[in-house]
Amino acid sequence: MLAFAYSLTCILSSHPIVKKIFTDKNNQEKVVQESGLDWCIVRPGGLTVDPPSGIINVIDGEAGSITRADVASFCLDAVKTADFPYIGKTPCISSVGGTSWVKDRSAKARGMEE
Repeated sequence: MLAFAYSLTCILSSHPIVKKIFTDKNNQEKVVQESGLDWCIVRPGGLTVDPPSGIINVIDGEAGSITRADVASFCLDAVKTADFPYIGKTPCISSVGGTSWVKDRSAKARGMEE
């Protein structure tokens, strides 16, 4: 499946219209990354309109689906959580597979003694 997805991406990215879209996306991300600001570019899997599941996983590889509400929650955490671990990164998120993003507000998690 991964080889098929990679092949399909290669084929589509060579199409003139899709190539322009990928070029624009890459240029926009570069502007954000070089802005000097704190940033997090979120790459969700397939978006659903289901009720929020509360399950948000950071995926290394192929992402599954995720609700729009869960994506919004992850984005809000990026703004509201002081020690958000994905600042300066481009996490791919999904409700299927990966490593769960769990808020741990304990002093130990922040490197302080309790």
